[in-house]
Amino acid sequence: MKAYKFRPASQIAFAFDIIINKRLHCADWKNLNDPMEGSFVYSYKEKEETDVSKRVKGISEAKRKYKICSLSGTFDSHLLWSHYAGGFDGVAIEVDLPDDSPSIKLVDYRGVFAFLDMADNISENEAAKKILFSKYHEWQYEEEVRALNDSEWFELRLPIKRVIAGHRMPKALFNVLNITCNSLGIILNKVGIGDEGIDANYVAPPEHL
Repeated sequence: MKAYKFRPASQIAFAFDIIINKRLHCADWKNLNDPMEGSFVYSYKEKEETDVSKRVKGISEAKRKYKICSLSGTFDSHLLWSHYAGGFDGVAIEVDLPDDSPSIKLVDYRGVFAFLDMADNISENEAAKKILFSKYHEWQYEEEVRALNDSEWFELRLPIKRVIAGHRMPKALFNVLNITCNSLGIILNKVGIGDEGIDANYVAPPEHL
């Protein structure tokens, strides 16, 4: 599965960390930009009230062990470049994520709160994952691909193959990025914006510029 991690020029050190060290930083979900992240409501039968209280506590504890890395399934979005790549002065790093990992999923967009039916026979850990793999539908433009991890770093199995620079990236920074990508055999593209939307055009190696 291809996904894209956006970084602004002001956080270019984090972008180089991904490119060189082949890893993604995972943040505490309580610190993400959606204030309702991780919140949930639930239903239950009255006779199950005592057991439900224990389950809710267990689910809340299970959520605490997870950290999140948020990526997008596309680079073709003005809003993503504006919100997460410094208004096109940063980068979108293309990463290859394993299709067979239960820790990586497309986000399920829903109402303000995640919903659990306590009659469903799922473990507290699976319930925690169901909550954290969901998000309020107003964020749907992100087409988010989410990785859940129990540590700060998610190690990539495959090296980075492509980096896309925003069209407002400072020239000096672009040159450094170009040299770095060229030395690592990474394709460097640059964003172009036209009537049909955003595209990414190939950029020649430094010696051909």
